[in-house]
Amino acid sequence: MANLRPLIRVRKHAIEQKQKHLADLYRQAEEQAAERKRLAEEFAHESRTIKEMGADMLSFFGAYAKAVDRRMEEIEAEITRLESRILVAQDDMRQAYADLRRIEIVQENRDRQEEEERQKKEAQELDEIGVTRFRTFQEEEA
Repeated sequence: MANLRPLIRVRKHAIEQKQKHLADLYRQAEEQAAERKRLAEEFAHESRTIKEMGADMLSFFGAYAKAVDRRMEEIEAEITRLESRILVAQDDMRQAYADLRRIEIVQENRDRQEEEERQKKEAQELDEIGVTRFRTFQEEEA
């Protein structure tokens, strides 16, 4: 029977790479969420500041508000894209773990079978030695 340990090592390495990729996607999503929060806070601050300055500054604020809205939409689109990529990566991880586990189970069954065969062979050898010693002892007494 073939030893599956090298295949198991390769699969574990592939899973580690998938984990790193998934962690990177999570990091990117967190960065986008932090950027969205920062932008919203900055916009709220600018809104308060503009109200304090007076009506003549309102004309400049409109362009700023549109730019902020556009940037928020871009961030939301990026977060949505990252979330879908995260779901795909999670499914890929689950499948990789399931495949690895199936291979590990096959290897465990093979190892158990080999151990049972080894023990059976060892028991047969010990039985043979016992029978031989018994015969030798019987012949010496006769």
